[in-house]
Amino acid sequence: MVKEGEGETEATGSIALQNLEVTLLAKVQTIQNRIEHEENPEELQKLNTVLSGLLENIERTRKTKKT
Repeated sequence: MVKEGEGETEATGSIALQNLEVTLLAKVQTIQNRIEHEENPEELQKLNTVLSGLLENIERTRKTKKT
């Protein structure tokens, strides 16, 4: 859906950002599920690092969408 005054390139970028956010949220869910079942502290640390990175990327994506 193209908003009034929004070019095709901007609309494509907006859709790409939305798709990226959906993908990142799915990855967060996957990591959360793994964390719930993991008992190895070293693996939990790795998963926590990945989760933090995903959450940072979601935040950046949302900030980019607002501009």
